[in-house]
Amino acid sequence: MKGVAMTVLASSLLVLSLATFEVLAQDEEQTEEAPAAPAGPPTTTGGREAQAPVGQAGMIFELHNRARAVVPPRLPIGSSRRIRFAEAAGRFVPGRVAPGFHRIGPVLSFDGAINASSSPVVISIRQPADPARPNLRVVLAMEQAAMCTEGAEPLPGGGRLCSGWELFDAHYDAAERRLVAELRAPGGYRLVFGSVPRE
Repeated sequence: MKGVAMTVLASSLLVLSLATFEVLAQDEEQTEEAPAAPAGPPTTTGGREAQAPVGQAGMIFELHNRARAVVPPRLPIGSSRRIRFAEAAGRFVPGRVAPGFHRIGPVLSFDGAINASSSPVVISIRQPADPARPNLRVVLAMEQAAMCTEGAEPLPGGGRLCSGWELFDAHYDAAERRLVAELRAPGGYRLVFGSVPRE
């Protein structure tokens, strides 16, 4: 009788061990098949312009001249807002940006007037060498609506408002060979990198 009990106990232990092994194997399989984390915002490209509906995943805009605008994910812009990033057409007068302003690269336009205070929109252009000099401040100039003063340029589509410019510090990314600036409140008008004399 004791031998039968021992046999039954051994059989039960074997069944339990096999069941445990099967559960562990299934867990390992499920772990291996877990979906990979998203690599980042999707990319849309274009020649002189790129536009796409932008939602909570964000978007990377790339132009043929290697200008780039990165709209990060999870900004308060709804689920699908159409945004356009492009080379700007029309006349550009460097002297109207700031005294001594020297343009670097193309004049761009970005119509995403959005709240990026939680995570900035990153604008960059391809630049073979660092343009920074001890006597120069490298900046991204962002056009915005301003009150009209004598000699001010009317803002296209701005009604009775005129064009004003705000300067943001830019930096050179040597690894990427790009001139980069961050915007936490893009104005929805023209953008241009450049340098101004340090005060």
